[in-house]
Amino acid sequence: MFWRKMIGFEYLINYMKNLLRIFLMVFWLSASMQLLAQMNEGGVPLSFNGLVESTVFQEYDAGKPDFDKIITEDLQADQLGLPPRFAHSIPVNLNPENSGTWYFDDAGNAIWRLGIRAEGALALGLQFIDFDLPENASLFIYSIDHQQVIGAFTQHNNRKSGRFATALVDGDQCIVELNLKNGQNPILPFTIKEITYAYRYAGDDLKNVESSDHCEVNVNCSPEGDEWQNAKRGVVRIQIKVGGSSYWCSGSLLNNTSFDKTPYILTADHCAYQLGGYASVEDLESWLFYFNYEGLFCESEDPFPIYFSMSGATKIAQGGNRGSTGSDFYLVRLIDDFPNDSHVYFNGWSSTGNVENNGVTIHHPDGDIKKISTFVEPLVSSSWSGSGLPSHWKVVWSETLNGWGVTEGGSSGCPMFDPNGRIIGTLTGGLAACDPVGSIGPDKPDYYGKFSYHWESNGTTDTAQLKPWLDPLNTGVLFLNGLETDIQENQLNINSIKLFPNPATSIVNVEFTTFVPTDIQVSIIDLPGKIVFEQQQRLIDSKLQIDLQGMAPGTYFLRINFNQHTEIHKLLIR
Repeated sequence: MFWRKMIGFEYLINYMKNLLRIFLMVFWLSASMQLLAQMNEGGVPLSFNGLVESTVFQEYDAGKPDFDKIITEDLQADQLGLPPRFAHSIPVNLNPENSGTWYFDDAGNAIWRLGIRAEGALALGLQFIDFDLPENASLFIYSIDHQQVIGAFTQHNNRKSGRFATALVDGDQCIVELNLKNGQNPILPFTIKEITYAYRYAGDDLKNVESSDHCEVNVNCSPEGDEWQNAKRGVVRIQIKVGGSSYWCSGSLLNNTSFDKTPYILTADHCAYQLGGYASVEDLESWLFYFNYEGLFCESEDPFPIYFSMSGATKIAQGGNRGSTGSDFYLVRLIDDFPNDSHVYFNGWSSTGNVENNGVTIHHPDGDIKKISTFVEPLVSSSWSGSGLPSHWKVVWSETLNGWGVTEGGSSGCPMFDPNGRIIGTLTGGLAACDPVGSIGPDKPDYYGKFSYHWESNGTTDTAQLKPWLDPLNTGVLFLNGLETDIQENQLNINSIKLFPNPATSIVNVEFTTFVPTDIQVSIIDLPGKIVFEQQQRLIDSKLQIDLQGMAPGTYFLRINFNQHTEIHKLLIR
């Protein structure tokens, strides 16, 4: 975000939260570990089945970036008000022909593995070219302790461009594993071209789950988030790639007058720009979009977010010049459409330009889990960067029950909502911060590019306006409500489970309120992360009763897996 991160906090790494880390270890080892992942087909790498005799395979040492150069570049970017970089790309040329180790199991399957190490990284991601998996192939990327697994990626992830990018895996080591059924060995199914080396603000990294500042308010806090449970599902964390660097920004899915679920995402123009210029077509195909990246509760001991991510986008329209001569918007379309079980929300919008007296913004400060900030004073029409244009809203955030939510680096591009849940602006920058230091503080203003200015005031061509894309039917409407999507074709709704009594003493009842799954897995996990109860259950009716005898009073998490879906509820035992 513009004008942020200029007070010497760039290279502080937030301390490890042991409670969250331990819980996450249990979570990753559970049957639901594939839920925290990129869009994929699930499954488990063949080497996990214990039948692979060879545990020795090649490891590639990628070294580490030139941090003297990185620090110099980051300070220069901060002075220009650019989004803070969190990762640097290390160029490589790795494929199953020139690296890694092959193994053939007794079932006739071929297994290729390559270990990758990059000293000191908080997390690692991979950038592929020539990505062309055959029908019998499954690709996985996982941490060396098997706690975090991404995949399986298959032929359904192939694209004409041959480019593909993966979300981050915790730590400075990961393993790439290619499984080929029937033992066929393709000549060249892909090449790893870059390693994304995350060195700060690595929100996926277990060491940095809470990377934002202390005053921020989780989106699921009450009462702040109560009325925004639909809108939040359209807000995304974006892993921006420009050249050899990666940055966090925020954005939102948008509905359009065709109601056809076209996956348009709106963010800020300055998010797509760095020292070397704007993101290229190739860069955009490696952008990653994280949905549902949020804590389940308000408290700091929330479980790690159950998110999914999607890779790749194409540019549709932009305001240009990083907002200095307009309203600072950047519209992209995801390369892939959403699957039926994504449970996303296409947010509505308003281009009326009306002054609103209250509303919120939902964002990912420093790449952190989703936060909410509230305003209760009227917006003020303003300009940005001395342009003199009425292109921005000036807003001052208000203190609420759970904090004084502001914005930070990584919040750029996030949506501002009016009281009707419609987007009226996107964040450019400002002076709001948790702690007052000099000219910044919680009572200082932020500036949002007006949606009404995005609409058709940045230029005369379609590529400089939102109107042609969000009103493709040319209806002339100036506002539109959001569009709900179903989580599954069987009309399964999130939070379809009722838990009572809660707090409980000797028993707790679990009731499915919308439908009854056949098979479920139930786990109760205590705060240190230990599974104290677990069972598989075949349901006959909508209710299940769990005996809590012998469990000490305290706070627990009840996790229920069913129909490739997971719900986690806080359980208090007296």
